[in-house]
Amino acid sequence: MKKEYKIIEQHCGHVTERIKACKRKHIAEALKQRLCTELDLGCHSEMIKNVLNKYIDDIVKKTFDANGNNIYLEN
Repeated sequence: MKKEYKIIEQHCGHVTERIKACKRKHIAEALKQRLCTELDLGCHSEMIKNVLNKYIDDIVKKTFDANGNNIYLEN
């Protein structure tokens, strides 16, 4: 799995930090689409795309509360 994360980081940068910088969940979801597009431009592996989707979904689940607010950022 480590190889897949290296490929993702190479094409998308630091995904965790990018998602955690979003104030609201809907912004993170839009960023997810952008990250998938960035990855698709340089990597056409469906497996890598699936890993990215699951990885981002996990980060989003841990980062945003039920109201869609980032739990790490102040209001």
